[in-house]
Amino acid sequence: MQAKNIIGFIGAGKMAEAIISRILRVSSEPVKIIASDINPKRCSYMQDKYGILCVPSNIEVVKSTKTVFLAVKPQDMDKVLKEIASHATADHIFISIAAGKKIASIESYLQKSRIMRIMPNLPVMVGEGMIVLTCGKHVSTADSRKVKELLQSCGKVLELSEDSFDAVTALSGSGPAFFCYVLNAMATASASHKLPYKTALFMAKQTMLGTARFLLEKNIEPEDFIASVASPRGTTAAGLEVIDKKKVNKIFAEVITAAVKRSKELSDTLSKSK
Repeated sequence: MQAKNIIGFIGAGKMAEAIISRILRVSSEPVKIIASDINPKRCSYMQDKYGILCVPSNIEVVKSTKTVFLAVKPQDMDKVLKEIASHATADHIFISIAAGKKIASIESYLQKSRIMRIMPNLPVMVGEGMIVLTCGKHVSTADSRKVKELLQSCGKVLELSEDSFDAVTALSGSGPAFFCYVLNAMATASASHKLPYKTALFMAKQTMLGTARFLLEKNIEPEDFIASVASPRGTTAAGLEVIDKKKVNKIFAEVITAAVKRSKELSDTLSKSK
């Protein structure tokens, strides 16, 4: 089955499914997917829904293609790496989505292969994900470009150094949940002022989406956007005054710091468990 247009996935969970679905939907060239999963029901589901080949053998995936996503849980990664190590070659590119699992740890098993690590988030499922990529010592510029082009079907892709990944995890990995918390709080508060909750939630979602698109497409800084909306003694200014008094900036600083700290703890635990 070996071919350039075959992409492998070891692990066929939710994030793997999100990436697979986008690649199949958006790719400009025909692509075949081979995936492995220890759950037979999951394999059947993936085959039925996406028409991919899903097998129980991780080694079969590695033998079938030179581009393989490592989409297993971080605590299961070492076991998988030991299993496939003797079949990994210098021609293989392995792309890990396991949070906290550092490239050096993966390279210690797959010593000849080219290793990349990515941090995607759930909006990948709708093609609006934020994916950050970092590369190991054997990865070439051409390798990086190839994988970036592949992942652009899932959203925006940035390449950063691995030492930024704890902050990346906190911002774009956990960030969607933080945004949803704020969004729900705004909708709930609006519902207490004669606006049906479902209507308020719909309005809040569209307002968040529209604001993000405006900032991206117009390349405007958040502070400039706020200044353009907040007229003196107006409704926006009244709300912003409360935000400033309650020190919401400080709260979000603590939120991100807590998430970064936890990411570091998880990464350290995985490093020690090897």
